[in-house]
Amino acid sequence: MIASLRAETLKARKRWANWILFGVLMLILLLFGYILTYVILKHPPANFRSPVPAGVLIRAVFPENLVANVLSPMTSIGAAIMIILGGLSTASEYGWLTVQTILIQKPGRIAVLLGKLANLAIITFLVSVTALASAALASYVLVSIDGSSSAWPSTSTLLKGFGALWLELAVWTAFGMFLGIAFRSTAAAIGGGLIYLFVLEALIAQLLHDTPGIKEFLKFLPGVNAGAINASFRLTFRSPNAITQLVDATRGWITLLIYLVFFTITALVIFQDRDVGGS
Repeated sequence: MIASLRAETLKARKRWANWILFGVLMLILLLFGYILTYVILKHPPANFRSPVPAGVLIRAVFPENLVANVLSPMTSIGAAIMIILGGLSTASEYGWLTVQTILIQKPGRIAVLLGKLANLAIITFLVSVTALASAALASYVLVSIDGSSSAWPSTSTLLKGFGALWLELAVWTAFGMFLGIAFRSTAAAIGGGLIYLFVLEALIAQLLHDTPGIKEFLKFLPGVNAGAINASFRLTFRSPNAITQLVDATRGWITLLIYLVFFTITALVIFQDRDVGGS
């Protein structure tokens, strides 16, 4: 497993797609989540309408709302990027026919996949650390430019928020990794994952959020449970876009942990038992 982890770490560092995905995530988080939000709310257009004044909404980018603001895009664009990352890590081995070459070497199948899993766990950890640290720096700079005062979240809130961020990114990455092994095709894994995310999780879940029967089904979706966790980190003002969550945060944590274990074990079983020579 250690040899496999070293190999996966080397491949991850040299794969330009990973760096591009990381750059896109940081760009969206910092540019749209902080800089543009601050500029627009600091100088709102003449037709700006909101039940909450712009002078209050702008505090979303200040340190007091650090955790909530970082977690906000992770159920949409953050999830999409991690699905692509996970899919590339496994499906590309089939596309380039390197999976057979890997398996004729010394590591067994379980060791190979455990190395991939460990590498993805490290990547999601580093992405979580970088995202939270970059957002903290951006919020500090913006509140200093604004000349306002804002208290940082407590240490326990920061640690809990980091845990939520890491767990959510890990679940979506594991989902992409599982799809890559199940479909053995990069296009199918990424396409299937994004269709699920943006059609079932984003579109249908929002349209049928309050529909009896469907609502009970939606409670089991990972994105819905991740949203419940994110909603537990409340903004310091009443958000005009807040929606009623279908589940509580405790159930959200448990459900995401179950999904993480399920995707991991299922990927291991499929990879261990299925012939890798066919298409």
